Amino acid sequence: MTKYSKLNSEEQRKRWANIWFKKLCEFHRREFDPQWQFEAGHVIPFLRARRDAQVPAWKRMKMLEGLMLYRTAFQNRTTDDLLTMKRKMAEIVMVERAQKEGYDSIDDVVGKINPNEPDAIQEFRRGMRRTGMAYATERSYVSKLKAFMAERALNSLADFERIGAHDVEGHLTDLAVDGNVAPSTQNLAFHALLKFFTLVLKREMGKIEAIRANKDSMTPTVLSPGEVAEVFEGLEGLQLVIAKLLYGCGLRISEAHRLRVKDVDFANQQLEIRQSKGGKSRLVPMPDDLLEPLRRFVKSREALHEHDLANGTASVYLPYALSRKYPSAHREFKWQYLFASHRLSTDPKTGRVHRHHVHAGTFPKHLRVAVENAGIQKHVTSHTFRHCFATHLLWSGTDIRQIQQLLGHNDVKTTEIYTHVWNPNEKKVVSPLDRLISTEPAIDQALTDPAEDSKAPWDEDSESGGDGESSVQECVVGYRVRTLGLAS
Repeated sequence: MTKYSKLNSEEQRKRWANIWFKKLCEFHRREFDPQWQFEAGHVIPFLRARRDAQVPAWKRMKMLEGLMLYRTAFQNRTTDDLLTMKRKMAEIVMVERAQKEGYDSIDDVVGKINPNEPDAIQEFRRGMRRTGMAYATERSYVSKLKAFMAERALNSLADFERIGAHDVEGHLTDLAVDGNVAPSTQNLAFHALLKFFTLVLKREMGKIEAIRANKDSMTPTVLSPGEVAEVFEGLEGLQLVIAKLLYGCGLRISEAHRLRVKDVDFANQQLEIRQSKGGKSRLVPMPDDLLEPLRRFVKSREALHEHDLANGTASVYLPYALSRKYPSAHREFKWQYLFASHRLSTDPKTGRVHRHHVHAGTFPKHLRVAVENAGIQKHVTSHTFRHCFATHLLWSGTDIRQIQQLLGHNDVKTTEIYTHVWNPNEKKVVSPLDRLISTEPAIDQALTDPAEDSKAPWDEDSESGGDGESSVQECVVGYRVRTLGLAS
């Protein structure tokens, strides 16, 4: 968004704030007075009247936000008495949206919540699910909140009344100083607690000035093409196909696992990566080497799906409200995961039984064995293949902007990390040590034939006092004499 469009958007918001303020004055049959000190008691009946007139909740929320903006922008007043109303309106918007998408209540949106968990954890799960947060993120955030509660001896939601920014600050500092955690771990804890304050406590967390964990700038581990081939030799079947997808297409392991049958486009020889990291999607070319293996997997997956249909167990998890909008989609073959698990599993959110994709821990186990058998001592993970994909393309001369698109990076600076990996195709830099050792044959000759009237070929300036080059050579001779034990 450009500076002009931002300015224009702000002007639009202020214009609507004026409109809703005038509507509020008309509702209460007051003369228009720009400095009328309206309160929450004036806004509530106004919004109720709009509700009775079948105005949707999202639009009533816009009205409320406009009135709050009018207070701050034109009357220089706070909106504290309207904040509670805004939070309540946000819940109404969620319920109305859920019902519009086919859910009976907001409980259908959040799914099943374990009643044995502390009420703070239960509310946190509900809040995250209402906002559509990924289940993996929910799990991570809940684990960080549980750690915070354990450290501060918090057992229920009521205990958080005395919790503020200083508690969060102390917790994050302890993680960095005593726990010696990675920067990403500390950041995850911070964002989990920030989300809890926003969604559950409904208040600002405050300014945090904790000691931050040091973040080292690390160059990614990259295998040579030969080492990649050696690792492939130790894999077979499904694990080999997944490894080739990671290296050949630059996929993340989660993206490979979540491939659905419809995402494999043989006609255009490309893969559609949907709802990746950050909710983004992209297209990547399909390597020729994977055409036949993927066709075989689609065919075998179809046979398994026919078996599930015959048993009445054909079902797959669908994102968002697709299962409500398209009731039979979960049974259609095109929506099934390509790399499916051999066993049915229960969705932890809804309790429904689906055939999910292969377990996330399966491939890393096979990869670790293959790396060990290849005798590779580097730290190799599933993500290493993505690093190799980008780096090897860079070495072959592919434009970095094109690599950025293939990887799905928002900023080219993220992709530029691969330029820090040494390129074996570039001219080799000769180490000073190798230059030193390369002079040894000439030095040996000088040591074995020390005629007084002869000079070493490098010592032409020795009688005239020498220059920088001759001084270096003298040092080299001295080094060889000391190293060989020839000093008198």
